[in-house]
Amino acid sequence: MQLCKQDIFISDERVDKTTALQRVSEKLVEAGNTTPKYLQGMRDREAQISTYLGNGIAIPHGTPETRDAVLNTGVKIIVFRQGVAWDDENVAHMVTGIAARSNEHLEILRQLTRVLSDDSVPQALQRAETPAEVLAILTGTDAHLAQPEARLEGEQAIFVIHNPHGLHARPSAVLVKFIKQFASHITIENLDNGTGPVDGKNLMKVVSLGAQNGHRMRFTAQGSDARQALREIGQSIGEGLGEMVSVPVTPPEAMNQKRSWLSRLFS
Repeated sequence: MQLCKQDIFISDERVDKTTALQRVSEKLVEAGNTTPKYLQGMRDREAQISTYLGNGIAIPHGTPETRDAVLNTGVKIIVFRQGVAWDDENVAHMVTGIAARSNEHLEILRQLTRVLSDDSVPQALQRAETPAEVLAILTGTDAHLAQPEARLEGEQAIFVIHNPHGLHARPSAVLVKFIKQFASHITIENLDNGTGPVDGKNLMKVVSLGAQNGHRMRFTAQGSDARQALREIGQSIGEGLGEMVSVPVTPPEAMNQKRSWLSRLFS
């Protein structure tokens, strides 16, 4: 699945969140990606959890209950140069509507979030005049991408993702919210596609790891509650991060490459 300039639109319209969802839904319908019913799925998803990632980017998408409204997997992007108040604190300048029948969209989402984790990109998007310019920003060279986090020296554990569609937006948001309760600095690496490490408390960067079902994620924690953090993160992943997992995981898999105590802890 490749993003092309026909998928990108630029708007100087000043709209609210409800209208922004309607606009991106209309683009998906016009392209034959969804039926109009999909808009309600987007609204329902926002009611469950905000799809705002950070850095001025939101990725609205439907719920499993409205997957039958997806005719063909597709992505439509609208750059709202006036900004859209997405919630009480955040303003979205790029709204990426995603319609997917399964997990075909994860690779393009991973590519987008890697580029957009660079703090200079949102400003560049606001200055873009054409869809071609936006596409060039979103598919830029490595010079545009944020550098990975420095590897920590600390406690480590590896957990396997068993969510059927991997760490897409919703389970990623659950994971990041869970990690934020710990004082320790926590990074995550995807050992199966070589991405990371990234800050585990940054939603957009966690999504950028492109974690799919079966991928091994290495968590490194450094701080006063590092051991507790890894133990409880493993339990949360094993429970599915708010979703039904493809296989039961009790207790969660964990492998320690630095501390033998952690292997015993999860055995």
